Order: sequence, then structure tokens, then C-alpha cells
Amino acid sequence: MAEPTPNKEARHRLRQSLTRHLLAATAAVAFASALMFLGFGHPLDWVARLSLTTAFLGLGGVAFALRRDAGTGVQGRALPFVIGAAIGLSGVAAAVAGEGLMSPALAVVGVFLCLFTVIGGLRAGILAAAIGVGMLVLLAVAMAFDWLSSAGIAPLTVSPLNLVRPLLTHALVLGIALGGGELLGRTLDRTLRSADERERRFLGLLAVAADAYWEMDGNGRLIRFSAKEELRNFVGLRRHGVDAGMGKLLWETRGVMFDSQVLEAFRSELAARLPMRDVPLRWADVSGRVRHFTLSAEPRTNEASKFAGYWGVLRDITQDVKARQALWSTETRYQDLFRRIPTPLVLHREGRVLDANPAGVALFGFVDLRALLGQDLLPLFEDGPSRERAREHVQRLDGLAIGEGLPETEFTLMPGADRLLTVRVSSVRVDVDGEAATLSIITDDTERRAAEDLVRRSETLLSHLVSTSPDWITLTEFASGRYAMVNPTFLATTGYRAEEVIGRTPSELGLWADATQRDRIYRMLDQHEAVQNFPATMTTRDRRRVSMLVSAARFTIDDIDYQMTSARDVTATEQARREREAILENALVGISFTRDRRIVMTNARFDEMFGWPRGALQNQQQRVLWPSDDAFNWMSDEVGPALSRGEQVDFEVPMMRRDGATFTGRLLAKALDPAQPASGTIWLAEDVTERRLVEQALARARDAAEAANRAKSAFLANTSHEIRTPLNALVGLAQLARTPEVDDRRRLQYIEQICESADTLSAILSDILDLSKIEAGKLIVDRVAFDLRALIGTLKQAYGALADTKGLTLYVSIDDDVPQHVQGDPMRLRQVLTNYLTNALKFTTAGSILLNVQRGAGHRLRFEVIDTGAGMDGAALSMLFLPFSQVDNSITRKVGGTGLGLSICSELAKLMDGTVGVNSEPGKGSAFWVDLPLPAVTAQQLEEHESTSGLDALQGTRVLMVEDNPVNMMIAVALLERWGAIVDQASDGAAALHAIDEAWHAGDPFDIVLMDVQMPGMSGHEVTRRLRQRYDRNTLPIVALTAAALVSEREDAMAAGMNDFLTKPIDADRLRQTLVHVLTQAEAGAER
Repeated sequence: MAEPTPNKEARHRLRQSLTRHLLAATAAVAFASALMFLGFGHPLDWVARLSLTTAFLGLGGVAFALRRDAGTGVQGRALPFVIGAAIGLSGVAAAVAGEGLMSPALAVVGVFLCLFTVIGGLRAGILAAAIGVGMLVLLAVAMAFDWLSSAGIAPLTVSPLNLVRPLLTHALVLGIALGGGELLGRTLDRTLRSADERERRFLGLLAVAADAYWEMDGNGRLIRFSAKEELRNFVGLRRHGVDAGMGKLLWETRGVMFDSQVLEAFRSELAARLPMRDVPLRWADVSGRVRHFTLSAEPRTNEASKFAGYWGVLRDITQDVKARQALWSTETRYQDLFRRIPTPLVLHREGRVLDANPAGVALFGFVDLRALLGQDLLPLFEDGPSRERAREHVQRLDGLAIGEGLPETEFTLMPGADRLLTVRVSSVRVDVDGEAATLSIITDDTERRAAEDLVRRSETLLSHLVSTSPDWITLTEFASGRYAMVNPTFLATTGYRAEEVIGRTPSELGLWADATQRDRIYRMLDQHEAVQNFPATMTTRDRRRVSMLVSAARFTIDDIDYQMTSARDVTATEQARREREAILENALVGISFTRDRRIVMTNARFDEMFGWPRGALQNQQQRVLWPSDDAFNWMSDEVGPALSRGEQVDFEVPMMRRDGATFTGRLLAKALDPAQPASGTIWLAEDVTERRLVEQALARARDAAEAANRAKSAFLANTSHEIRTPLNALVGLAQLARTPEVDDRRRLQYIEQICESADTLSAILSDILDLSKIEAGKLIVDRVAFDLRALIGTLKQAYGALADTKGLTLYVSIDDDVPQHVQGDPMRLRQVLTNYLTNALKFTTAGSILLNVQRGAGHRLRFEVIDTGAGMDGAALSMLFLPFSQVDNSITRKVGGTGLGLSICSELAKLMDGTVGVNSEPGKGSAFWVDLPLPAVTAQQLEEHESTSGLDALQGTRVLMVEDNPVNMMIAVALLERWGAIVDQASDGAAALHAIDEAWHAGDPFDIVLMDVQMPGMSGHEVTRRLRQRYDRNTLPIVALTAAALVSEREDAMAAGMNDFLTKPIDADRLRQTLVHVLTQAEAGAER
């Protein structure tokens, strides 16, 4: 077994001590040698002595300085050089003194060598011995060759043989010194090894009782610290040395922490040099970790029994502190848990309470713990079986060992006169202060039992509700979607049986009418775990669709996700809602609902009425519907109180559209709940603007109609007079003409007067018929080419003679730029001008009448009749051109007339795209004018017109005249034959049909038929309808010729298939123009 290694610290300290002693000895020898060379008489010269003295003083100074340097390591490194220098100087001194091997200074070399070997070891000693031997050999050689005499000292007379003995002697001394040094070194090693072994045993024993050993000097500074490597690294100290953290007061050492009171006591004990036991302190390493220690120390003395400081030990109690803290924490937690746990806990011995937590105190009905301590628990149990079981329970527990217990047992407690509690008690034996006791854990089941009863009742109620609910209620597994439960309503609505549904999915049953609705519900359940009132459409077994409001929730039972679904059949409700919405949206009146002066809801008609986009009025203030703040405030002030009283209001006010336009609105309003007016108001709104305008127009029309009725009454009176006057003349003159005694001249005069009366009567009737046609919109104007100047000429000729008879002059003025031939309706132009000229002749008693024709803008011509009559004021002018109106309707008026002429002129002018007017002042005459578009015609157009409208236009035309009246037949045939036409006659409808068919089959068909309408047997309408079954309008034109002049008669004739319509009495020009026009159209149609 290898020997234990010497204690390095002890050897280090010993070497330091020997080095200091050796350096001190060297310094002493060096200083003595310097004094010897300097102070005593010596044969050397002063230079040699001064040199040697200086060398020895330098050596002594260095050795002395090194002796004082400790702990830096310089001593150890410089010592070999110092010893070498000392040996060399000894040799130099011996040589310079001339003494050589005989010099007594060589005696110290052996001493130096011995000590150096002890300090530096055998190798260092051999090296030093070699240096010494070398120096001795040099001295011997110098003495043998007498080199020492050169120093100025008398030479020693020594033979070479005599030098061997001193050389060997000195070498032997060096050898002995080397051996002695080695022997002394080994002895010291053994001593240190033994001390190291003792220290290890000491530290080993110390480690059993403590974790570190330390020493302090008499000033309380730490001079030694010994511990395991881990602890030394933690505290940052080595065994000795200032550089290892030593030399500081303990409480100033890095990381050492005392509590203030502990430190004060510790310093007091140090000052009193008293022993210390288990002084607590904390020590932190450089990373901040903290350990807990206790310090114990005893005063120590030196060899002189004087106080030298303290030595002591440290015990690491970190784990003990942590354990105590954990124990304290555990104990605290236990006590806290014991006090805070809601489960009643009672600690008792033989049934008497030792301790209890607040829950236990409250369970037994005591105010606080002090009132419960020492109480016997048995009387608190219900008398009877429960108390007997409790007594047996306590007796059985007394026989159990600590740690054993009894299973949970049910008891009934009676903590108060009116309280009975059902509890479960489990008990275990525990140790309390060295004695056995019982800890009872009590569970109050009173509420649980009540809750279980409630749950049972709730389950029964829930089962009843599910089975009787009018809604679908289903339970499905969320992952698979398969039904686990359905209620009877589900089965009744869908038409399935329970066994057909359980275990299947809605998709397998085809319940979802729209799969996207199912997917949306599943997504919402994934995100929110609940769905409320989701509208969906389901399909029953018979494929009937039902509207449902679906609510669903997702929950977990036993790690399985379920879905509870409730669905209400709202098919009827939804249908009713759609019907209500349809009624609301299609209502002809606007409907709105308001609350707190804000619009909540409107229908489409309301939005449209006020000009707002659909739905844009919602949440708007009511003020936006009113044209001003004053109007809105009026409504609030006037209508608000009535609404508050629950009354219905109905009023009309101006309202405002979104674009700012106003209209007249009729509003009906009533509070939704008269008992709570603040709940809102229902408004019905109607735009009555047009109605009011219509009513106003109707009022004006009524007034106008009444005026028209009055005018018509006057007209009838006038017309009756105007008709009876010529009619009376006709009858009277006819009777006179039939008198046999009347001569031919007088009879001819009567006949001429009869013709004049007939013309007058015809004119009156024509005016009436024309006005009827105009009012019915059935009067048609022609657009033909005619000679305007010739027409004006005939008017001048006719009315010039009449003017002459009244003493008036008729002038005609036609501007040069007025065309000769124009296109228009010459008959209607003649009718207008005839009315103007007739009126001028009526109302002009003196002076003249001017017919003026001027060229206007474009193709327009102005015809103006200017008279020098009495003129008219504004009131009279306003009545002109109105039907049935005359300036003077009185029976005393100077001139007659029906009052239709100017009205017909105005309407005829409108039909010809013209205008009429009058300029007149009282006393200055009147100027009646008409502006008409009459474009000029070319020569070619005029030629075409004359070819079709001339006297020979009807030459050779085959005409069938159908007329039952012989007179009318005679007149019509005479006119037609005068125009060159070939006329056949038929007196009734049947004859007409036969004649037409016969002519057709003979290859000589009629060109046109003039058909009387009202005939016996078969009417003209019936004849025409039959003919139209075989002949079209172009093949066989038919013109009605009838005394019926009503507009309806014309419509019936045209509907029967006739080409045109003429009234009796026959107007020859009109008849000829109509025949030419119809034949031309028929010919053109046949060519197409």
C-alpha cells in the first residue's frame, strides 16, 4: 500500500519557515563577512576589500529582503541563486584572502548545503554540492599553481600533496552536509506524513460532526478554512493565504450573512473570548444561491498559553432548514386545510370532541369551536337506531390501532329541535399528542338526498314534458348523427315509427329538405355548441314539407358528444306570417310603426309614397317626413294627446318626400296598445294629392257642366226657334205653292223661298251634326289639292251680294305670296270662313267687311275677317268659341243663331292643326282669324287631283243605289246620272243581294254600292255583313247613305264592313267627293 502523501500545506509552511531561516542566516553571514573585510586589518588592498564588502552587503541585503517577502513565491524561485551566490562569494573571499582551502569561511558552505537540501530536495542539494565541489577544486588548483599570490598576499607554501587532504576534507563535509540534508528532509517528510495522516483522521472525524473546520487569529480574522471541495468552491475559500479569501473578519467575508441580533451577540462573544455554540448564519455563492450553517467555536491559545484566536466548525443545515420549512408549511397547510375544507371534520376521543373544523362546528349547530370542545357527540344523534349505531361505532373504534378505521356508515343527526340531517361518517384512528384519538369525516347527504328526490321528480316531469311537448325533441350522437331518442311529436309529425328512427340518421330518413341547412347547423354547433331558432325545412315520410324553427345544443356525457334538438312546426305560423307580410307589402296605403318618434317599420307603399328606398326609413326620426319643424311640432301638439288617450286620429296635412317635394297626405293613427301609448303607434298614410286635385277638377267640371247645361238649355231654346222659323216658312210656303189660284210667277217665288228656308234648316242641322262628330272625335278632314283663290272668289261672290243687300261693302285682300293651289280640306275651310263672314254680316250694321289672306311662317296661311261692327268687351270675348254659347242669349237679341258656329270653327281648326282667335274692342269692330297649315301643291299634284275630282271622275261608273224611299232614290239617281254614272236601283236588302250576285255572275259587277241603313225586312248593316262574306272592301266598296247622323250609327256601319258613311239630306259635293275617294282607295287596295 503506498504511503500517504505528506500534507502539502504543512510542507509548504515548513519550507517557507526554513527558507526564511536560511535567508536570515545567509544575510547574517554576509553582513558579518562585510564587517570583517571592512573593519578589521587585512593584507588586501582597499579596492579588493571594498569590492568584497560591497558584494557581501549586496548578498545580505537581498537575502534579508527575500526573508521578509512571504506568500508571493519569489523566495522559492530566488533561493537557489542566493545559495549559489553565497557559495561563490565564500570561494571568492577565500581566494582573494589568499587562504584558499584553508579559509574558515568555507565552513558555512556545508551548513548552507544541508539546509538547501532540506528545502530544495536531493536534486537541488546535489546541484549545490556540485557547485561547492567545483569551487573547492578551483581553489585547490589556484593554490597548487600559486595563483593566490597575485592578490598581494604572501603565498602559502603548501605542496600539492598537502592540498589533497583539505580538499577531501571539504568534499567530505559537503557530502556529509548533503547526506545530512537528505536525511533531515526524509525525517521531516515522515513527520509531515504522520501529521497529514493525523490531520486526515481528524478531518474525517470532523466531517462526521461538521462540514468545515476554520481558524481565526486573535484579531478575529479568518486564517484557515478546511472543507470538502464542493463546499470550498461554494464559499469561495481555500485553506490559507490572503489570496484565498483569508485574512478578513468573518462577517466581512464575501457571501456571509448574519441576522443583526445574531451578529451583535456573535461579536460580543468574540470580544469576551467565550465559547460559541450553533450560531446561525447564511452564506451565498457568487450565483446567489444561499446555504444555511451553524457555527461553533472554542478559544485557542499558543505555546505561551496566551489567547491566539478561535478554532471551530461549520455545520451545513440547509436541508434541515428546508425540512423545517417544509414541515412548517405542511403543518400550516394541514391546519389551513383542516380549517378551510368544506367537509365537516371532528377529532374526538371516546366520543368527546377534541377539535373540529368550522364546517364540523356548523354541522352540529354550535356557535364556535369553544362551545363544541369537550361535548359528547352521542346525544347529537337521533334517538333510536341511529344513536345506538353511533355508540357501537365509538366502541369499535376504541379497539382499533392507529391508522385503522371503519367503513362509511349512515347516521341521522339531530343538531337542533327542528333539524334532522342525513350524514355518512367514515372514521380513522390517529395519534394526537401521543395518545390515540378518532378523526371522523362527515358527509352531509341531506341536500344530496333532497336533490336526488328532486332529480327523480324532475326526470319524471321532464319525461312527461318530452312526451307531451308539441315540439320535436330528439337526442342524437353528435359524431354519427344517429337518433338515440325521439318524442311522440316527432313521430306524429314525420309519420315514422320509433323502431324505424332509432339508430338511423336524418339523412338516411331523408328528413332534410335542404342539405345546406343541415350543414350550417352542424357548423354552428362546432363553433358555438348551440343554435337558437334556426329556420329549416323538413320532409315527412309522405314527402310533405314542413317549416320548422330548430334549436340545438351540444353536450358531453361519459366522453360521448350528444346533440339535443328541439324543433317547432311553424308551417301554419309561417304561412300566416307570409300572408300578413303579403297583405302589408301589397296594401294600397302606406303603413308604418313608430316608437319614441322614431320609425321602426314601414311597408313598401309607405317607402314609395315618401320617395325612400325600401327599408331606408327604418330607424329614422319621424321629422324627415314633415316639411318643417313647425308642421312636425303641430302634429306632436295636436295629435299626440289624442293618441295618448287611446283615440284614433284622422287628418290631412302636407307631407314631405325625400327629395323635398310635398304632397297632401291623409294620416290615420292609433296607439298600438291604448293602455300603454309609449309602446308605439300604427300609422296609415295615403297620398290624396291627385284625389283632391280630381275633386277640385270635378268641382270645376261640375260648375262647367252646370254652366254647359244652362248653355244647352239656352241652346235648345235658340235652336228650337232657329229650326221652327225656316220650318214654318217651308210648311207655309209649300201650302201657298199648292194653292191652285197662285200664278206661276208667284209659285216660282214661293219655290225659291222654300229652297232658301231648306238651306237655312240644313245649315242648322249640319252645325249640330258636325259638333256631335267633333265631340265624339269622329269628324275626319281631307287633305286634297284645291284652288284657294277660286274658293275665296266664290265666297266673295256669294257674300258680296248679301253685303250689298245690307248696305255693306265686302273687300277681299290676298297677298301676292299666297299660293294659287294648296293642299287641305276646302270644304272645312269654306265652313270656317262662311261662319266668320255670316257673323260679320249679322253684327255689322254699317261700314265694310274685309276678308284678308296672308302668308305666315312655313306653310301656314292666316285668314282674317275684319268688320266695322260694334265690337266686344272682355267678358263677351271669353264666351266666344265655346259650344252652345252666344254673346246675347236673351229672347230680345237682334240676331239669331244656334251659338254653334264659332265653336265648330275652333274644333275644325284644331283638327286641321290650326288655331283660331279674335281681336276686338267695343266700338272698333272685330277681327276673327284662323291660322292653318296649307302647303302649296305642284302642277303634277294638281293635275292628278283634277283627273280624279273633276266632273268626269265618275263617268261610266256602275253604281247600285239601295234605297226604300222613292224621293231619296229619285234625288240620288238624278245626281249620279248627272255625273255620268250608270245607276241600278234596289228598293230593299234582298233585291240588293240578288242584283249584286247577278251582276257578278254576268261578269259586269258594280263598282260601288250606296246603301241605305234603315230598310224594312233586312237592314243595310245585315246586307253589308252578308256581302262581306263574299266580297272584300276593295272588290265591292259600300258607302252608307242614311238619315241617321249619330256617331254611334257611323260606328255600327263601319263595324258591319262599310267603306264610308254619308248622312242625308244629300250634299251633292260631299257625295261626289266621297265616291271618288272611296273608288280611288279601293282601286289602290286592289292593286296592292
